[in-house]
Amino acid sequence: MVRYPRPRVVVSECLGFRPTRYDGNIIYDETVETMKKFTDFIPVCPEVRIGLGIPRNPLVLTRNMNEIYLLDTKTGENFSHRMKEFAHSFISYLNDIDGFLMKSKSPSCGVGDAKIYGKDRAVIGRSDGVFTKLMREFFPLLPIESEKRLLKYEMRRNFFTKIFSIADLRETLLGAGSKELVAFHRRNKYILMLHSPHLLKKLGRLIAERDLRETWELKREYSRTFLEALSRNPGRGSYANVFVHLYSHIKEDLVEKERKYILALIEGYRTQKVLLKTLIAYFRGFIYRLGNEYLAEQRFIDPYPEELDQMHVNE
Repeated sequence: MVRYPRPRVVVSECLGFRPTRYDGNIIYDETVETMKKFTDFIPVCPEVRIGLGIPRNPLVLTRNMNEIYLLDTKTGENFSHRMKEFAHSFISYLNDIDGFLMKSKSPSCGVGDAKIYGKDRAVIGRSDGVFTKLMREFFPLLPIESEKRLLKYEMRRNFFTKIFSIADLRETLLGAGSKELVAFHRRNKYILMLHSPHLLKKLGRLIAERDLRETWELKREYSRTFLEALSRNPGRGSYANVFVHLYSHIKEDLVEKERKYILALIEGYRTQKVLLKTLIAYFRGFIYRLGNEYLAEQRFIDPYPEELDQMHVNE
């Protein structure tokens, strides 16, 4: 049975932790509730942490020239500077985090979907909330998502894969030597191939030359490059490429009809006729039936606890 590490994830506090929304409400979110069993959350409400009450006047993003400001809708007070000061103080005590899960559409925490208003309260664009934007600047290689975006299966799988892989790396590097890092690299080969074949090769060279480096130097360089690889989001072509590589390890154990069927499934996924979840399920079945130990240890097929795949999603 696979043992998964517990990712450390910063989360918007209104998502099931405290009633911190501007209207005094709390939001129940199935994804967050299910994640609590497997994740160490660090809840935060930036608006409350800068001294605003519950309830409070709604805040909005407005653009003036090239600057975006966080303003009180009724008083017009600008909270941008106060939010920046809080963000700097917040990161000073964050330790070993693996990602962020933020409240969609929030002017503070939104992930690409916070409305920006211009003159006469007309919506002129959308962007990250002010706090999210600052977290992106401080942690450019860590995954940041909103609860609404995780309703789509491929986005959810991508986010969960990243936070559990980064947590696995974090635990591996704690007091471990090069032997443990070699094992980590081996089981994450296809996750790395999915996100960046180029950086997979670079990491492979680092592992091959491990005896030529100090352990601390090897860990530092491997960690930085691994995070850089996972910061890239894969497309259908990248997934199809990985499945073709997986297929090459089992094709000799399959009959001709099975080979044709798997290749048709891969092509069906590439052309948007087959769901990713379906393709993964078929490969998992073949790997288990054939007892392929090399593929069974790969985290690509099962990168996070199965229970996190059982929630409702929009395919």
